[in-house]
Amino acid sequence: MDKNCAVIVEDYKLIAQAWARILEKSQLFSDVHLFFDAEGLEQNIEKLNPEIILMDVNLPNSKNGIEITKKLLAKNPNLKIIILTMHNEPIFVQKAIDAGAKGFVTKNSPLIEISTAIENVLANKQYICNEITNAE
Repeated sequence: MDKNCAVIVEDYKLIAQAWARILEKSQLFSDVHLFFDAEGLEQNIEKLNPEIILMDVNLPNSKNGIEITKKLLAKNPNLKIIILTMHNEPIFVQKAIDAGAKGFVTKNSPLIEISTAIENVLANKQYICNEITNAE
């Protein structure tokens, strides 16, 4: 697999940096870019052409990662987006999937689950974390 670009959209810098380290250690991506708001991502998405996006739900300036996911996928349906959030309510999962997200992982999930989600989504499979699937 060619190493490509991954993007993380998360307003908490510590969390974003931790996710970036996970992606860098995976050696699946040659570049990992961090955005702390949706505007930065929207301005750079075409230039970066990411292989995968990890998207938080709660973003600054009343932006919602699920809405941003829908907007990005309307322009580029080939994007692979995983929602990575603190929200574990089924309504968030449903909205994320309806918006076109390929994965949904809660921040309570073990680190290995982020890697599992990424591997599944890169293989064109949908992934919903165990916290959600085991609760149903």
